[in-house]
Amino acid sequence: MPVMLERWNDDKMDALDAKVDGLNSLMREQRKEMREQREEMRQEMAEQRQEMREQRTEFGALQRTMVMATVGTLGIFITGFCTLAGLVIGT
Repeated sequence: MPVMLERWNDDKMDALDAKVDGLNSLMREQRKEMREQREEMRQEMAEQRQEMREQRTEFGALQRTMVMATVGTLGIFITGFCTLAGLVIGT
C-alpha cells in the first residue's frame, strides 16, 4: 500500500499557525467568560445564603410566637376549667 506523503510548504504552515492562533484566542475568551460566570454564580449563591439566614431568623420568631400563643391558650383553658370546677364544687 503506497504511503502518500504531503509536503508542508510555508503557506500551509502559515495557515495552520493562523488557525492555532485563532483557537488560542477563542479559548482565552471562553475561559474569561467562564470565570465571569463562576463569579456571578458565587455572588448569587452568597445572596441566596443571606436570604436563607434571614428566613431562618423570621421562622424562628414565628415559632416563638406560636409557642407563646399555644401556652397562653392552654393557660386560659386551664383557668376556665378550674373556674368551672370551682363553681360546680362550690354549689
